[in-house]
Amino acid sequence: MQTTAIPELGSIIGIGASCFASIYDQKTVLKGYEIWVAGKRISYFDRPCEDALRHEEGIYNHLGEHPQILRCLGLVSVHDGMNSLRLERAPFGNVRQYIERNERLSEPHRLQMALDVAVGLSHIHSRGVQHADLSCRNLFLFDNYRVKIGDFGGSIMQNSTFPQTVCEEPRYELPCRGRDFEHRPVVKRELFALGSAIYEITYWTRPFPDLQDTEVETRYANDEFPSLSDGIGAV
Repeated sequence: MQTTAIPELGSIIGIGASCFASIYDQKTVLKGYEIWVAGKRISYFDRPCEDALRHEEGIYNHLGEHPQILRCLGLVSVHDGMNSLRLERAPFGNVRQYIERNERLSEPHRLQMALDVAVGLSHIHSRGVQHADLSCRNLFLFDNYRVKIGDFGGSIMQNSTFPQTVCEEPRYELPCRGRDFEHRPVVKRELFALGSAIYEITYWTRPFPDLQDTEVETRYANDEFPSLSDGIGAV
């Protein structure tokens, strides 16, 4: 695996709904709503998210260190009253980016990647945490194609009063099947998302890649899912 050159301090390497991911040093990144370099504000979101960052730090601390969980180094002050979450930097970005930009890996590598996700999610669940937004966007790639799970901003701890603010992307979302959206079983939601991640890794493409999200939702609602027989020999 060849790593790319490390961008400059403060360079944005990812943008989410409420936070940036930016370079802090060679081995870590900052996740936050404002980017400051040498006392100057470079980029910012209009709405602060201090509570969400502290919540995510708490999730990481609760999970503890694990080979398949992104390492968190805590909150750091970037300016007066403004904090960012310092996280381990994935040298090869997230798994979806890698899939989109590179040829399909060998079967042993893909199976190991899929296993890493399952092992990581098993640890998350053993600690009483629901990830709530598992997808290849939130899986991060390291040397030897090993995968770590990250992005716990919307995750929920058992018996927590923190409001759920996110849900899975459409291709990772468990169909309602006659239930209210918010009443879908938590474990089944997580396992459906895990299965979708394993599909994306092993087939090297998202489920129904040529369809719009609304079309995918309709198919899922009708219990129509991607075939597991087409090209299975290449898996």
